[in-house]
Amino acid sequence: MGMFFGFTSLIALFVFIILALISLVKKNGKAKKNFVIAGICAVIFIVAVSTSGAGDTTQTASTDDKAVKKEASKKVTKEEKAKAKDEAKQKAAAEQKAKEEAKAKAEAKQKAKAAAEAKKKAEAAAKAKAAAAAKRKADALKMSGTGDTATKQFELEPGFVVFQAKHSGSENFIVKLLDENGNDVDLLVNAIGSYQGKRLVAIPDGGKYMLNVKANGPWTIQGSQEIPKKEKGTISGSGDDVRFVQMDSGARTFTLSHSGSENFIVKINDSVLLANEIGNYHGSTVENIPEDSVYAIGIQANGPWKINIK
Repeated sequence: MGMFFGFTSLIALFVFIILALISLVKKNGKAKKNFVIAGICAVIFIVAVSTSGAGDTTQTASTDDKAVKKEASKKVTKEEKAKAKDEAKQKAAAEQKAKEEAKAKAEAKQKAKAAAEAKKKAEAAAKAKAAAAAKRKADALKMSGTGDTATKQFELEPGFVVFQAKHSGSENFIVKLLDENGNDVDLLVNAIGSYQGKRLVAIPDGGKYMLNVKANGPWTIQGSQEIPKKEKGTISGSGDDVRFVQMDSGARTFTLSHSGSENFIVKINDSVLLANEIGNYHGSTVENIPEDSVYAIGIQANGPWKINIK
């Protein structure tokens, strides 16, 4: 469009010059007419030039706008590429971090599992070791014989020991607990004929001990320093026995009864005397229990007995 207007303006310029010269040479009415035409051509020239300039300006502006847009497009594309690259980098870093976290989590889980298995094995080994030690101790405290016997020495820890004895004979059955030097510690059993029962003995010092047995028949004695089943409230039985009772601290009332012809002796922890009677007995007594705990009650009797604790 700019070229067309430029060509038109050039033709109009030539026509204007020619008509202007003719008008100057011929001074008549036709010259005036030519001068008017020349003026019109001059106007056309001016418009064409203006339009051409505007077109060129528009074309230039359009070209510049395209260049700007192209540069802007290049900039946007570069920024987008940089952004995409950065996002890809961040994504890769996040994926790597997730992999590392998953790996660390799996390793931690494996370690926890291994630790749990090791702990389980250690506990099982400790339990087995404790059971083996308890069996060895129980075996060491298991004695038997026939007639009078001085037993081998055995280890006792400070605290208490319960001896369960049995005798099959018709004469005296006497069992004494001795220290390693042969000194008397306690009389466990003093009965005539067949016997079966339990006796509680307090052991002040740990060390080696032995039994001196007088009998005229087979006998067995089993010692134990383990607390068996715990009871609470009312206990009952017959003959010599030992019971472990859970008691609360404070004043406790003990109501006792015995149906027999011989001694009826009841002690708490082999020290606090609740009853020391002969034959049938029924009565009650109050004792202060110092703390909530399990207490051993030793009973010597030759018949049925009952103890109610409140």
